[in-house]
Formats: sequence, structure tokens, C-alpha cells
Amino acid sequence: MRARLGPQKPGRSRPPVATTPGTMPRSYDCSRGAELGRNLPNEPPIGSISKRLDDMLSTPFCSHITHYEPPRGFLVPKFSTYDGTNDPFDHIMHYRQLMTLDIGNDALLCKVFPASLQGQALSWFHRLPPNSVDNFRDLSEAFVGQYLCSARHKQNISTLQNIKMKTTNP
Repeated sequence: MRARLGPQKPGRSRPPVATTPGTMPRSYDCSRGAELGRNLPNEPPIGSISKRLDDMLSTPFCSHITHYEPPRGFLVPKFSTYDGTNDPFDHIMHYRQLMTLDIGNDALLCKVFPASLQGQALSWFHRLPPNSVDNFRDLSEAFVGQYLCSARHKQNISTLQNIKMKTTNP
């Protein structure tokens, strides 16, 4: 504990903190709000905290993916994480390239995929309905469908030929 707090002067210890609800200062007595059936001021509703934790602890994977154990010695590759702003096709391609040795292991591809996400993309993943992901193809399609607006659009020659410069009046 002392190592985490850094050096302290001898003889300058902090007084013990009371831990029972009756002895805690009123501003720290968390049980008080629960007894009254309401939250403390400036606190989010208790139900929203519980729901958010439930959402984070739930998984969109079907049971065969959830119960899958990675091979002994498997190390998760270092990914450049996807945050929802780049091309999702590029991310899937990069992900599969890094997971090349395990490309046939669908459960492993699914289980490791969230480690390649961050920010809004990771939040999207955690909002997927429980038991909605049965294989990596389904997960990839849902992912690309969600972030398709960030995809680079290929231009064919006819599209390029139809681009015209605006004429400006001098």
C-alpha cells in the first residue's frame, strides 16, 4: 500500500475511516439513499447503473462460442483498434490477416474480435442482442452493416468520366 501512495512522513498516518453506515459522514452514507428508496443527489439512477453493468456482462455470442477455450499458448495479436471512423472492410481484412493461423477457428475469431474494437464500435458490440452471434460471418456482416457509411466507395471509370468541373463567371 505504501508503495502505491509514495513516501509518507513517519507519524503522519491518516485516521481510520469508519465503515458502518451509522458512523459514516452523511455525505458518504450510501445505504441512506437505498433505505429511502431514492438516489443520492448528483448520482445516476440506480436502475441505469444496474442495466449498464448487465449490458457489459452479457455477451452476443451463442453458447458454443462463449464456452470455447482458446488453444493453450494462444496469444491475442496486437491489433490496430477500430473506433467506427475508418473502413470496416479494411478492419475485417486486417483482423483476418493477423488471425491467419486461426482462420478456420470460427469460435476463436468471434471471441477475439471485440479486442480489436474501441470506443463506439466496442459499445455497438456490447449492445448486440444475447445469442445473436453464431459464427464469424454473421458477426462480420453485422459489423460491416453498422459501419458501412465509413467504408471507402470504389469509383468505376464511368463515375469518374461523369465528373465535370464547374464553370465560373469572370
